[in-house]
Amino acid sequence: MTSAHRSGESPTSEPRPSLRAPDRPSDWGSLVADLSRGRDEPTVHVHDKTHLELAIDYRLRPGRAVESFVWEAYFFAPESLRLDSRTYDKTDIYTDLQTYVRFEVPDVEFADLAGDPIDKLRTALEGSDKGAVREMRLFACQVRAAGVELRGRIIDALGKSESERHRAEQAAARMVSDCQRIGQKLRDALAPAAGRGDPLETAAKWVDEDVSRLIETLLATVSRHLDSAGAPRSLVELVAQAAIAEARYRDDIGIGRTGRLEMKGREIEALEFRRHLLKRFTSSVLWLSPEVRPAATWVREISYAAAASVAMAFAIGAAIWNGFAVGSQGVITWVLVGVVAYAVKDRIKALLQSKLSSVVDRHFPDRRWRIRDRERAVVLGEMNEQSGFVPMRDLPAPVVAARRVTRGHELEEQARPETVLFHKKEVEVQAQRVALADPRFSALTEIFRLDVSRWLAHTDDPKRDIVFADPVANQIGAAKAPRVYNLAVVFRLRRADDPTAVWHRLRVVVSRKGIRRVERIS
Repeated sequence: MTSAHRSGESPTSEPRPSLRAPDRPSDWGSLVADLSRGRDEPTVHVHDKTHLELAIDYRLRPGRAVESFVWEAYFFAPESLRLDSRTYDKTDIYTDLQTYVRFEVPDVEFADLAGDPIDKLRTALEGSDKGAVREMRLFACQVRAAGVELRGRIIDALGKSESERHRAEQAAARMVSDCQRIGQKLRDALAPAAGRGDPLETAAKWVDEDVSRLIETLLATVSRHLDSAGAPRSLVELVAQAAIAEARYRDDIGIGRTGRLEMKGREIEALEFRRHLLKRFTSSVLWLSPEVRPAATWVREISYAAAASVAMAFAIGAAIWNGFAVGSQGVITWVLVGVVAYAVKDRIKALLQSKLSSVVDRHFPDRRWRIRDRERAVVLGEMNEQSGFVPMRDLPAPVVAARRVTRGHELEEQARPETVLFHKKEVEVQAQRVALADPRFSALTEIFRLDVSRWLAHTDDPKRDIVFADPVANQIGAAKAPRVYNLAVVFRLRRADDPTAVWHRLRVVVSRKGIRRVERIS
């Protein structure tokens, strides 16, 4: 039996290309984190060897006071991973599932950054320091989002037809002039911050440095891809020299570190630390504060009290039935009945509490969230969150259908049994409050990061020696076979009033060493 058969998918199923984009690193791990925007559907990619990252947008429609959404996801894990309610309870689930919420970056094309966004920055610098610092940080986020989108379009087009490559080369040349224009206009706009004292003065220097580093990195990346794609040498040099000019500018005025070809390990560490410090400073203008609290505490306590009442009623009934008068000859019977009644009462209470707790877990949320704008102390929305294991028989029919797309035969259900973990969120966003915070914000973005390291605790060795007979070569062969496991994920995000939203299906391929890749299933 092949590794693919053992670990959860039919070898004949054809996946679409991996969702992971190798040249677009995670939002959490790079200077040029894309702060992605405009997603049509939730996205999933590999953050690192043990973490999956899921990003979803709660997009707000104009004129709506409140928007409601429902997120649903089902994770199908091979039983060989020993993942079930006895080994992995709700505390474990929420420890491994971390959530972050932010505003989506306002939509603006890279070439347009030198226009209205700069004008807003100039206007903000005429007002309070707090408002000016906020606008500066937001501008840096807009540069990051628009710049990475443009970089991605250029790099993608370089691998296509000749006409697309030509357009990509033209876009790269325009990007150089746009970067120079944006950088110069930003420095002119920030000039009034000099001499106004902290925090404004330091914030202006940091934003200038962050945008300069970002432009340097974007252009340097484009230059390398142009070179690899065989673009004209003059264009490669033009883009490279524009990147070098940004580093030279910072060197000349003494802000931050610049890279050197002969850097040692600690120097590289210091450079990367500085990059992340600046990125965190500017992107923090988008981040919201989730406040989490238990959601069904009172329901659970009331159900436990009801269980105790039923059990106590049984004990009292048994006492009444046994009578209150005890003669010398009936004392043993009376005591025996009392002991049995107490034992039964105790078991009735425990059994009812267990059953009622299961009902609460199925029908009530585990946690309730408030999403607060940390800079204005305004609640922008609420979420009810629920998770747990669910029997296959209780799954919605469309979820089962999506899961079975890659099943070659119904007997595979017996050959590859699975446990199913679900995660659900009901989200209500106060769209009017978001607009009051800043009319440029049109969506909230939620990012889940799922740590699967505990899921992999019982996996086999990542590679095994196998032998086989080759009937064509008429020989016995041997090979190292990767031992992988396939986690199926079926999910969707829908508006609360749209029950017909499409379910999406992914395959997450893992081994003992961690996550190998993510594939979208047609």
